[in-house]
Amino acid sequence: MIAEILCVGTELLMGQVLNTNAQYIARRLCALGVRVLYQSVVGDNEKRLEEAYREALSRSDLVITSGGLGPTVDDITKKVAARVAGKELVVREEAAQMVKERFGQYHRKMTENNVSQAMFTEDTQILFNPNGTAPGAIVPLLDGKFIVHLPGPPIELEPMFRDQVEPWIMARTGMVLCSRYIRIFGMGESEVDMRLQDLETGENPTLSPYCSLGEVMLRATASARTEEEALSLLGPLIEEIRRRLGDVIYAVDSDDQGSLARAAVSAMRDRGLTVACAESLTGGRIASTIVDIPGASEVLRGGFVTYQTQTKTQLLGVPEQLIDECTVVSPEVACAMAKGAREKLGTDLAVSATGIAGPDGGTPECPVGTVYLGIASRNGVRAHRLQLSGSRDRIRTLTVKHALHILRKEAETAPAMT
Repeated sequence: MIAEILCVGTELLMGQVLNTNAQYIARRLCALGVRVLYQSVVGDNEKRLEEAYREALSRSDLVITSGGLGPTVDDITKKVAARVAGKELVVREEAAQMVKERFGQYHRKMTENNVSQAMFTEDTQILFNPNGTAPGAIVPLLDGKFIVHLPGPPIELEPMFRDQVEPWIMARTGMVLCSRYIRIFGMGESEVDMRLQDLETGENPTLSPYCSLGEVMLRATASARTEEEALSLLGPLIEEIRRRLGDVIYAVDSDDQGSLARAAVSAMRDRGLTVACAESLTGGRIASTIVDIPGASEVLRGGFVTYQTQTKTQLLGVPEQLIDECTVVSPEVACAMAKGAREKLGTDLAVSATGIAGPDGGTPECPVGTVYLGIASRNGVRAHRLQLSGSRDRIRTLTVKHALHILRKEAETAPAMT
C-alpha cells in the first residue's frame, strides 16, 4: 500500500501552526509497513485542493487528509473530495447524532452550520471523534482507492488515527502493530540520541524519541503478521537500549500513559509502602501529582504545604534554631521536614522540597534554582541538592519530577512490608 498525506489549511502554509500531524501520520504509517512517497500542504482554496487530490490519487492508493472538517465556509476538505469522487454529500444520521451528543457534553448550543460536520457521502465509513465535534471518515473510490479524512487538532487526530484508522489499515494489509514506550529520566535528549543513533534508523522495528521537560520517551514499534512475531522483534531492541542507557530507564510500558508519578505509585504499591509529602516551593504539587494516579489512596497518607518559615516549625516540628543556623533552603531543613512529615503521619517514606523558585530571592551563595529534597525512611534521612534553571514554573515542575524519581528509587530498593 502506498499512502500520501495531504494537510489542508492556509494557517499551515503561513507558518501560523506547526504541522505536527504529517510527522505523526508518517511515523505511524511507516510502522504499519505502508509506504509514504509524498506529503503536501494546500491552503483553503477549492481549485488548488482539487488539483492536489487528483494528483495524489494518481500515484497513491490511500490519501490521508488532516484539517478542514469544521463548520465554517473555509472548511472544504470533504466537499472537494466528494467532487473528485463524483459523489454527493448528504446528512448522515449517525454522524449528526455524534455531533449533537458532543455539543450536549460541552453544554454548548449547536448552530445550524454545524450540521455540515455530519455531511458525508452515502458509502462513507464514519469515524467517531471522542475529543471534538468533527467526525472523521473513510471514503471509498471506484478504483479501489480511499480517502481518509481526519480533523486538524492533534488531540483529535492522533487518537482517531490510532484507534480507528490503524485497525482498518491493518485489516487490509494483514499486519499487526505493537509498541513499547521506554521512559527515561536523568539523561538529556542529546546524550540519549548519541547513544542510540544507529538504532533510530531501522525500518522494522522503528525507534522514535519524544521529549518533555526533564524527560525523554522512546517509542519502539514493530509490525508483523502476528502480535507474537512483533513482540519478538521488539525484545532484542529493548534489551539493547537497556544495555546502552542503564538505570536512567525508569519504565517500559505497553501504552503511552506512563509517567514518573505512575512509576512511583506502582513501586510503592508493590511493596505496600505509604508516603507523606512536606512541600515548600512546590506548594502541594508533589502530592497532587501522586493523587492524579489511580490507586494513589493506597500509598499517599497526606501532605503538608509549609510555604512560610514558621509553618515548618508549627506543622513539621523543624527546630527554629536549625532554620536560623542553616537557613530555610538547606539540606538540614530538607531532612528535618521529611523526618517530621514521616513521624506526624506514621508513613514508611516521606519526601520534602525546599528551595528558591524565583524570580527573586536568590543570593550568590544560594542562587535561584537551588533546591533541596529530603527523603526519610526506616534507613534514615538524607538530602539531595538540585541546581535548576529557567522560569519559576520550570524550576517547580522539575522539582516535582526529581522528587517522584527519588521516591520511586527509594521504594524499589526498600524491603516489602508485610
